[in-house]
Amino acid sequence: AARGHLAARRTFMEGGAELDIQLAYLGASRQRETDVPYGNIVGLNAHAAVLHYQHYGLQAPAARHSLLVDAGASVHGYASDITRSWAGDDALPLYRALIEGVEALQKRLIASLAPGVDYVDLHLEMHRELGELLRELGVVSLPAEDQVAQGITAAFCPHGLGHLLGLQVHDVAGRIPDHTTGDIRHPPQGHPMLRLTRVLETGMAITIEPGCYIIPMLLEPLRNDARGEHIDWKLVEALAPHGGVRIEDNLVITAEGALNLTRSPATGL
Repeated sequence: AARGHLAARRTFMEGGAELDIQLAYLGASRQRETDVPYGNIVGLNAHAAVLHYQHYGLQAPAARHSLLVDAGASVHGYASDITRSWAGDDALPLYRALIEGVEALQKRLIASLAPGVDYVDLHLEMHRELGELLRELGVVSLPAEDQVAQGITAAFCPHGLGHLLGLQVHDVAGRIPDHTTGDIRHPPQGHPMLRLTRVLETGMAITIEPGCYIIPMLLEPLRNDARGEHIDWKLVEALAPHGGVRIEDNLVITAEGALNLTRSPATGL
């Protein structure tokens, strides 16, 4: 999968269309479209804001703001699930800073992984740090805690921090009954899309995939109430042609912390 991502980036930088990028990914990862564990997401520019974008444009856009590729591979029945966002020649410095900020945020979350860590707490920490990033970039003026409480960060990142990974991409048992009470632990209020609500255990394979997107249908309600007073809509509109950012790695929880299967000298990612 890593070879595919690197080939996708090269094709993007050479001016390829979404279909060209998809074909480059498949060729480098040595897969047919029927072999991949899920439909590859290859989104240029504003398409990067569509969380499960499944169309492959035949023509390259006139401007190259951004590329988001969410794609994996299947090996011996097991699935990988990797996402990278890249800035194009026409990207604004603000978007490049957003990529750097989301990647730094992701690395901090990964550094905190260990057996006994509550994944729900980690998801909420992702939102708090996203609020800090939006404030640092000048997009939202409220303190991070207020952004989370008011649902502002959820509008910029509507999906969960990640999920279990294994024989299926979104593997089973992310929400299971408690051993003693039999109750299923549901996601916290305001975060219904979180797929994993368990305390981490040694041997679990998971993803960590924070993101930040300009999704008009989610942001428009903020514009129309008091929360909109704290958002710099000119910056939002400037970011809109770039779509968004997601950075996703695959990890295995170990007794010492976590083994990152995605970032290694062997993958080059």
